[in-house]
Amino acid sequence: MLIREILILSIATVGVAFMLISAIGILRLPDVYARMHAAGKAATLGVSCVLLATGLAYEAYLVRMIMLITLFFVTAPIATTAMARAAYRTSKPEEKFILRYDDMAQERAQQSDS
Repeated sequence: MLIREILILSIATVGVAFMLISAIGILRLPDVYARMHAAGKAATLGVSCVLLATGLAYEAYLVRMIMLITLFFVTAPIATTAMARAAYRTSKPEEKFILRYDDMAQERAQQSDS
């Protein structure tokens, strides 16, 4: 095996390991916020490593893979934040998630006052 092939295989292995950790986190973590954290962080690194390994293996697609990695890093945090806000807004009042500083509750209070 060439050093390049070993590098590609090791990057792909790291990516698959991160995605496995993310999947286990989604299944095992207790609440929706922790699950989204696992999905957002570990899956982003996992997909990025797999895309990078693919780009290195097929050199003609390297620029596309780097563009996809950039796109994924830009859109994944936005999607995770949108899902967290939706989960917060649809949560049941009796199962209140305790936050130290709650921006959204202050926004709601100001909207209801006006």
